[in-house]
Amino acid sequence: MRLKRIGIILSMIMTAAVICACGKGEGKTEATASPGVLRVGIVNGEDRFASNVAGAPVGIEADIAKLVAEGGGYSIQFGMVDNTETLLTGLMNGEYDVAFGRMTQTDQRISTLTVSDVYGKGGLFLVTPKYNYKDGISIMQNGTLGISPQADPIKDEVEGIDSIVKVAYPSLDQLGKDIASGAVLAGLTSEREAVGLIDDTLQAQELLASPKEEYVAVMPQGSQLKDTVNEAIRQYKLNKINQTDQTAAE
Repeated sequence: MRLKRIGIILSMIMTAAVICACGKGEGKTEATASPGVLRVGIVNGEDRFASNVAGAPVGIEADIAKLVAEGGGYSIQFGMVDNTETLLTGLMNGEYDVAFGRMTQTDQRISTLTVSDVYGKGGLFLVTPKYNYKDGISIMQNGTLGISPQADPIKDEVEGIDSIVKVAYPSLDQLGKDIASGAVLAGLTSEREAVGLIDDTLQAQELLASPKEEYVAVMPQGSQLKDTVNEAIRQYKLNKINQTDQTAAE
């Protein structure tokens, strides 16, 4: 009789343990493809949003991704790519649970995906030959302005651009060459494109009164990570405010 009671008690303990274990991993299984693991795709822009340092991503997007992992109780795996197209292909093929690549809310390529709140903003830049400082397009009246691929969708929001001679460049590399040679006076680019063009012969300045691009993270359609990602973005912004207040107080 005593042995029977012990057997019943052990059975109850084991059942409870199984229920607890299943419950603990249930949320993670639903939100990420690999239970307990957050797979993050990031475009290496070599800018303040994401850069590759000793093989690891650093910057705003990496910091937010780490907060997502912390908030959801996940370990984290990063995958860095060179461009947005590769990033979105990987996301749609199931390689990532969430992706960051300075994608704008109006980008038609993400219209069928789950989109986060805005985590950052970036303005347009004028890329010019070195030591030829320009931060407004009013001085472009007697020359041609090259338009980069990423600046093209929002160029019409720049005040006064209608009166400027413009040439659209599908190739960022060719735009850089034409700026350096003087074929165009300057190039209108996104921040990431500007960083990519800066070298010994070219420089960049943010355009005065520039329209701002608003950047969002993307997830597979119907992803249950959205709330966790948005909370991480909110926490990141709050942390920055607190850091600014602390610096001012010092």
